[in-house]
Amino acid sequence: MSEFEERYRAARRKVIETDLRRLNPMQRKAAMTTEGPLLLLAGAGSGKTTVLIQRIYTLLTYGRGSDTDFTPDWATADDLEFLERFPEQPDDAEFARARELCAIDPPRPWEIIAITFTNKAAGELKERLAARLGPVANDVWASTFHSACVRILRRYIERIGFERTFTIYDTDDSQRVLKDIVKELNLDAKSFSPRSVHSEIGWAKDLFIGPKEYAK
Repeated sequence: MSEFEERYRAARRKVIETDLRRLNPMQRKAAMTTEGPLLLLAGAGSGKTTVLIQRIYTLLTYGRGSDTDFTPDWATADDLEFLERFPEQPDDAEFARARELCAIDPPRPWEIIAITFTNKAAGELKERLAARLGPVANDVWASTFHSACVRILRRYIERIGFERTFTIYDTDDSQRVLKDIVKELNLDAKSFSPRSVHSEIGWAKDLFIGPKEYAK
């Protein structure tokens, strides 16, 4: 790596760190890690959601710029001088130029997915993303596991022979259907309770056992 490349990389990282100066050192380190998997272990109220939002912001704004050795071929000595002298309180024009000089392969908003377990957490995540990113946040996949999967199914389920107008059954819905099936087949309701049959179907699905294979 040449001296120019080393200085450019250091200046680029310093600019991004300046943009994330409101984070503490560990939060900033996490937000600036874009290469490979990252596991955060922290207690309640320690700022995990803040890090997640800032990491998404970093990806959309700078791409891999915070932790890559790559230096663009078009970078000039004037660009390097600008980054090395970048002010802590830049104006809009300076910030726009810094983004252009520091961004390496930034993803598009719809190429990012942020998953939570509950609707409440997903709602909070969407609100905070909108506050940080503006309208761009609407294109980020911020949702629960179930919502994300349903969205994918609604879009592509016809490719596997089903219609998009499907209905999702919860546990109670499923057990009501099983109760009717047991009755229709004249099976003993005590031996084939809806709950036990539902559990058995779930077990088979977990093991990828289809109806024909299960029947054997």
